[in-house]
Amino acid sequence: MSASFPRIARPASGLLVIDGATVEDLVSPSEALPLVEDALRKTSSGVAQQDVRRTLGLPGEAGTCLSLMYASLADRPHFGAKVQSVFPKNFEQQMPSHQGGVILFEAETGRPVALINATAITGLRTPAATAVATRTLSRPESCELAILGYGEQAERHIASIALVRPISRIRVWGRDFHKAATFANAQREKGHQIDPMPTAQAAVEGADIVCTVTSAQLPVLQGAWLAPGAHVNAVGASVPALREIDLDCVTRARIWVDYMPMALTAAADIFEPLSAGLIDRARIVGEIGAVLNGQAPGRGDDQEISLYRSLGVPAQDIEFANFVYRRARELGRGVEISL
Repeated sequence: MSASFPRIARPASGLLVIDGATVEDLVSPSEALPLVEDALRKTSSGVAQQDVRRTLGLPGEAGTCLSLMYASLADRPHFGAKVQSVFPKNFEQQMPSHQGGVILFEAETGRPVALINATAITGLRTPAATAVATRTLSRPESCELAILGYGEQAERHIASIALVRPISRIRVWGRDFHKAATFANAQREKGHQIDPMPTAQAAVEGADIVCTVTSAQLPVLQGAWLAPGAHVNAVGASVPALREIDLDCVTRARIWVDYMPMALTAAADIFEPLSAGLIDRARIVGEIGAVLNGQAPGRGDDQEISLYRSLGVPAQDIEFANFVYRRARELGRGVEISL
């Protein structure tokens, strides 16, 4: 059910700047789930007007770019755009890989009203979307989780998936075993039963739910490792130059996506085998929002391997930004500046 957005008095002037810490204070992980679900539903119903991500490649390793995503939601008072840089190597320097802002505009006048930290919004909405997809597609009794990657999104995905499934054991793998072990130790302190694994295969075999949250250029997940009935969330590769899953993973699974136009232009692990005739178009079942809206089928049976291919949906960012801006105004948070 969509949140109600009553009209608020328009400030005389100024742009409300909302930093990342404030965003985190204003939206809890449990509140993020219905916001994302609303955005996914609107993506598939046409309430959201949006386009695919636009990127400008920059010098550096694969995936380094300037990214632009924009959307307007017919039932929200503000439209907007997220502009951010993506520097995958930043993680090695303990810096966010995604940095930028979401700018909101009044739907009635086009006046800019807010600039909101995009790193925080992306950090909240991405695992929330994965959790919604996991709740929609995985077997309800799924309790063993494999995480490939040990960055910020790995931690957030553990927290979000635990909200929708009875996770009792977690296995984590990353290229640096020492870092994976450090990550596991930190998660144990938060009450999770988690073990670092020496190989990705050891992490994945027998898992009910598998999440890839890396910036890998070559596949880290092989379909041959997946157990019957497993659910896969492929999250980390948001541009064609990155690829976390191999062809076997794609050919063994039925596939759902967050936003079909994005999947068919940015998910090389899907559109390349589709173009080459290695998979049939029918293997891509549809958007998660269409399943939620009752317009597309979900999981067929307990033996089926389901794959959620996440690219990121502009509508999610703008749904979140509307919520954050509204709450910040109500609570007197943020800093107002004059342009």
